[in-house]
Amino acid sequence: MKFNKLLLAGATAAALLASNAHAVLLFQGSTTPTADVPMTPSEARAAWEAELASFDIDTLAGASGSGTFTSALGNTYSETGNGSMISSTGYNVSGNRNNATLIEFNVEFPTWVNAVGFDVYDNDGGGMTLTLTDANTGIETVFDFDSTPGSGRTEFFGVVFDPNTYISALRVGGTDPGGITSWDDFTTGVGINAVTPPPPISNVNAPATFGLLALSMAAFGARSRRNKK
Repeated sequence: MKFNKLLLAGATAAALLASNAHAVLLFQGSTTPTADVPMTPSEARAAWEAELASFDIDTLAGASGSGTFTSALGNTYSETGNGSMISSTGYNVSGNRNNATLIEFNVEFPTWVNAVGFDVYDNDGGGMTLTLTDANTGIETVFDFDSTPGSGRTEFFGVVFDPNTYISALRVGGTDPGGITSWDDFTTGVGINAVTPPPPISNVNAPATFGLLALSMAAFGARSRRNKK
């Protein structure tokens, strides 16, 4: 599996990973702000949402069980098999490190998204890794954050990808020294500059030449458009 790894220890909220206007945007907030993380969770989430044309918040309603469960929004949460455990009672995702190196789980989205954000409670100053899978290429991009020091903190982590990148899945990894962490309000969306992906044409009948041409033209137009505020 190909992947890109970006080390972001002590990442400042809304950090730009490139100097152009279409860089990946990173956001982090904490109930105990620091010089590296100056925003609160609500401030970081608001700044992240301001970069989106649309978004949906998964409150985990309907998600119940352990190991694997699906919320009413359609997100599927599942353990990775590394020894850690997750469960939900329809309120949040509760993780137990269970002597594994980190609490790790996958989130599969029902539709492609361009941005991901979530709240975390009580990561005890551990690391927080986000591995995002490109829906088109399958290439994984890894973001490594550091939680702010101390116990009982609530944090927000958010990513807005470049306009041409859409995500189909997320792997979350938390190295909470205390071993128990919870996640909530997983939010997915599309950035204000995101280019609409071309529609699938695999189900179009071969004789429908005009239909294929129309779809091709529509796809070209879609790739050329950018959403604005």
